Amino acid sequence: MAKKSTEQTRAERTAALLKERQAAERRRQLTVIGGIVLLLVIIAAGGAFLMSRGDKVSNSTVKDSEYGLKVGPDTAPTKVVIYEDFICPICGYFESQTSEKLAAAAEAGKVQVEYRPIYLLQQFGDYSERAANAFRAVWVQDGKDAALKMHSALFADQPSEEGPYPDDDWLVAKAVSAGADEAKIRPAIEDMAYQDWVTAATDDASSVRGTPTVYINGKILEAGTIDAVVAQLLTQIG
Repeated sequence: MAKKSTEQTRAERTAALLKERQAAERRRQLTVIGGIVLLLVIIAAGGAFLMSRGDKVSNSTVKDSEYGLKVGPDTAPTKVVIYEDFICPICGYFESQTSEKLAAAAEAGKVQVEYRPIYLLQQFGDYSERAANAFRAVWVQDGKDAALKMHSALFADQPSEEGPYPDDDWLVAKAVSAGADEAKIRPAIEDMAYQDWVTAATDDASSVRGTPTVYINGKILEAGTIDAVVAQLLTQIG
């Protein structure tokens, strides 16, 4: 019952944030002071994206990067790149709506999906940085399959962006459940062994203005709302 109540509360909060996004976006388009559009932290809900890098938009095309976890063959006809933040509620929603179908399409050789976690939403504290560090630690120490399980676990049990945030013991437990060796993974998580990697991955994504940002075959999906992005993505991957 408690779990159901928690899920209901999260769903209600997400729905409210999504509704607020549309009104916020209209205000953003109309608000200009001294020729400069006011910086808005837009939490997308009825649809779009949680913005945190000002009023610019993400690049329309994606560049190659060494910071993404690829799932599926290089020969796949469809390449999907997803920039995400582990504390972003809309990223969590996007993951819940797409992960199973993306995994199936990758397994069938139809799609290669590349997950690029970044530490974008720094106004919410250091949780997403710590989560990305833990993800990278599992990837390096235990391989891609374990990292993918860690990726799924971090979104499946995603905390509220308002806190409280999980501690390092929680991250260690998630890593172990994904297949990591606790004796090796704990110091990597507690000492932020891959903090430099997280910083470099975030800097490499400097043109990304919000999360999630999704590209298909190098071109950004600009569908207006997150549900529209999900629908367009699932249509294109078949």
